Amino acid sequence: MIEAGGYAPSAENQQPWRIIVVRDKKLQEFIGQRAVERTIELFGRATPREELERRLSYIKSKASLERTIDILISGARFEYIKGKAETNGAPVLLVLAVDQTHVGNSQATLRGTGGVYGWSSPRHAVIAGSMMMQNMTLAASALGLGSCISSVQLDHFDDVGAISEKLGIPYPHWVPILCLTLGYALNERTLGPPRQQPEEIAFLNKWGEPFKGCKK
Repeated sequence: MIEAGGYAPSAENQQPWRIIVVRDKKLQEFIGQRAVERTIELFGRATPREELERRLSYIKSKASLERTIDILISGARFEYIKGKAETNGAPVLLVLAVDQTHVGNSQATLRGTGGVYGWSSPRHAVIAGSMMMQNMTLAASALGLGSCISSVQLDHFDDVGAISEKLGIPYPHWVPILCLTLGYALNERTLGPPRQQPEEIAFLNKWGEPFKGCKK
């Protein structure tokens, strides 16, 4: 699965990624607890309930909507990251770190400089790392595994620093940006929430111009 991730594209094939496979239960507990606490802060305190209901309006059953909101505001949504059997936790956690100094330019004089004026260098590494992560989720599915990408435990600078220290990541040169949990799914996979149709998300030539798709 990690091999499949390594086949993701990256600028000039620099492959600015590293994966830490976390099996240590104390480390999983630490990272999972960060996710739980940030979820409570974000959804239980900072986000008005009306906004949560708007975001989750695709859930038509009132009972299901209430249950989903309760799972979010209590932080229970991310208990699985801790890997505990009693909460149906994922047994394996992968942490993706990317090279913050990745420039996407092969000239040696530019490497490690943080980029050139006007160029946003770290975004190349983030883009490449994200494609690597999707490759791994697709490979996991092909292997019969369940997976879930999460970032709430890495959205705050304090958490990035703390998790980097726990895992020995040489931050800020290398920065953890995403986590991927792995295990065998309890339920059969579905297509998930409804998706916007192509004509809702695509424009033709200019923003706002409807894209009708290919005419037959």
